[in-house]
Amino acid sequence: MDMRELIKQLTERMQKLNHLSPILPEEELYVQFECGSETAVVAISKHTIEQKEAADERRLLTVRGSKEALEALLNGRIKLQQQIRLREVNISGSFRHMLLVESLLHLSKPYRYVC
Repeated sequence: MDMRELIKQLTERMQKLNHLSPILPEEELYVQFECGSETAVVAISKHTIEQKEAADERRLLTVRGSKEALEALLNGRIKLQQQIRLREVNISGSFRHMLLVESLLHLSKPYRYVC
């Protein structure tokens, strides 16, 4: 499965989950996922959760990793902090944004991985 399809599935899941709204930021936070030459950007806020073509550099968190690592992250099989410790992904951006994204990914993982 390619990066854009994974991001599409994530955004569709997140849009349906009302319990995420209390922690969504007012201003858009951009999360850029990079895997080799593939890049996908998601804008996350109380008003929108959607794929974008470009990101605001001031509110950007970049997650780089292998296709397998990003797929495991986006499908909820492995937590972001765990992948950072295992050096499977590399993060650039603010620590606060990283914690928020980790929470959002954990709270929006597919039901089969909830534990």
